[in-house]
Amino acid sequence: MSAAPIMRASSDASKHPQRLVIVGFGMVALKLVERLSDLDALDRFDVTLMGEEPYPVYDRIHLTEWLDHGDFDQLALGREGWSEVSGIRTLTGDRVIAIDRENRTVHTESGLSVSYDRLVLATGASAYRPPIEGADHDGVFVYRTLDDLKQIGAHSKTVSSAVVVGGGLLGIETAEALHRRGLDVTLLESGPFLMKRQLDPETAAHLEQALAGKGIPTVTGARAQRIDVDGHRLALTYSDSDEALVAGMIVFAAGVRPRDELARQSGLDVDPLGGGIVVDDQLLTTDPAIHAIGDCASHEEVSYGLVAPGYRMSETLAEILAGRKRRFNGFVPAVRLRLSGIDVWALGKPDERGVRVNWSGDGVYRRVTVRATRIQAAAAIGPWHEIGYTQDMIRQRRRATALVLHQFIHTGSFTGLTEAIPVTEWPASSMVCNCLEVTRGILGTACEEGCASVEALAERTGASTICGSCRPLLSDLVGDAEAADRSMRWWEWGVAAAAVTLALIIAGGEPIPPAASVQEGNIFDTLYRDKWWRQFTGFGLLGCVAIGAAGYSLRKRWRRLKWGNIDWWRVGHAAIAVMALTALVAHTGLRLGSGFNSMLMIAFLATTVLGGAAAAGFGREGARTTFLLHVLAAWPLPALLIFHILSSYYF
Repeated sequence: MSAAPIMRASSDASKHPQRLVIVGFGMVALKLVERLSDLDALDRFDVTLMGEEPYPVYDRIHLTEWLDHGDFDQLALGREGWSEVSGIRTLTGDRVIAIDRENRTVHTESGLSVSYDRLVLATGASAYRPPIEGADHDGVFVYRTLDDLKQIGAHSKTVSSAVVVGGGLLGIETAEALHRRGLDVTLLESGPFLMKRQLDPETAAHLEQALAGKGIPTVTGARAQRIDVDGHRLALTYSDSDEALVAGMIVFAAGVRPRDELARQSGLDVDPLGGGIVVDDQLLTTDPAIHAIGDCASHEEVSYGLVAPGYRMSETLAEILAGRKRRFNGFVPAVRLRLSGIDVWALGKPDERGVRVNWSGDGVYRRVTVRATRIQAAAAIGPWHEIGYTQDMIRQRRRATALVLHQFIHTGSFTGLTEAIPVTEWPASSMVCNCLEVTRGILGTACEEGCASVEALAERTGASTICGSCRPLLSDLVGDAEAADRSMRWWEWGVAAAAVTLALIIAGGEPIPPAASVQEGNIFDTLYRDKWWRQFTGFGLLGCVAIGAAGYSLRKRWRRLKWGNIDWWRVGHAAIAVMALTALVAHTGLRLGSGFNSMLMIAFLATTVLGGAAAAGFGREGARTTFLLHVLAAWPLPALLIFHILSSYYF
């Protein structure tokens, strides 16, 4: 993730800024400051960022990759522009040890005192080291910080085998990283299956098989009990086993615990079960001057332990600090395990109630949970080009028909396609960045507003800044094809504007008068009075409506119909609307009619105007609502058309 330079505006508010102290200088704290900058709200505060590590903020999501490249610059975040920003200071390598709530001051290990008006605790989480005998032997490590990784990397060069304790996201990534370095690695998990917070037992079993295929055996239901020294190696004794696991090093990656010790010492409420500083929907603690965000916070008894919810908390808090009304309503993250050669996805909660529907084939496994005809959760092992489409179904609470589920059971696909649709043709609501829930519409809008590179899109929307798996999709969006799409949009807007203008002329224009005598006859007299021309214009209008509605709907919904770019189909859809309106002028002479005929005219004109509005707002905020109104206005048309035809011929 490359952070945007932090800018500070000047205003009257900067004369009396509040003292904003952020304890914890990690990714979530950085996101908070960046979002305040985006909102032009930094001038309201004098910001102090305090971190106990001696390093500038770095990317923990890709920390495991440091074992491969050893380059801190590839992990560093947010350094560009920091030194030029007045009113922001950073203090690193000095741990905050106390909060004086009465005097609104924090104290550090070195004796420094910093006063605050608003305090944000973003202290993150610490690695869990089981309280077992021998856990402090040389060669036993925990995995959390860059210093931890440096020690692991140095020691791994001197041994040939390792045991990783912890079968969650971090433990599996650690095991694979050590395996890439040539070590024989065994993965130990105390729970009944791997990734128990994200997967169900059956999906986890497929993951275990995939890891075994890579040469990483797994032992589940095995709780570490004792570590002994066996010569130059370590022996780990675990439950339900008479034999110890012997290896050159042992790494604990068995989850994290919220860093809530400052809150406990200062009397703030802490979750008594899972730990974490209790916060409300405004991310306030029990002290109205103190907020908490990220891994250290517990919202509605949930401490997430993932960066995506932490980012959402940061964005919400920034808007609250900027004076906007916002609430944090929880977060259901999409989790991706980043392993070479293995894709693992978990969407929604694994324990959601409902019917589980599975498909497997060619080393790929997919599972969805369905309740009341809606997809509630999903998990997959192996590639799945419909992962964004599936998350969109969960997020939008879309119904999955019996036919769609039948297709999934037999093909593993909701749409029936065996290959991915180009991202430029995805619906606006489809998820591109699953981690931060960034849609195709949001990215399309960013492209239209000038984002012409992957980095620009990432900076504007946050997409690709967590796991990075969507970067190829972002690259497709800003490629040459996207530039062509942007020029095409002028065609779409132009044709849609012509349709709307023509519809408004028909609605408000004066009826074309018939000729006063035969001698003064004109072409409109022929169109009005000649039966053949009346039929020609009428059925021409009917044909335009049928082709425009059916053709575009089929292209959108029938994924096998892949001919042409979907955006050009939209242009054609708008052009047919212009043809239909032209036929309507010839058929009616700008007369709105009466009774059901006037209802037919009003429905048709409303459909056209709302369709033009939907085209102009495509991919923007509220565009889906406009589109749904367009569809709603079109619903009465078939019945009214049938009545009009019957009344013309039979009544």
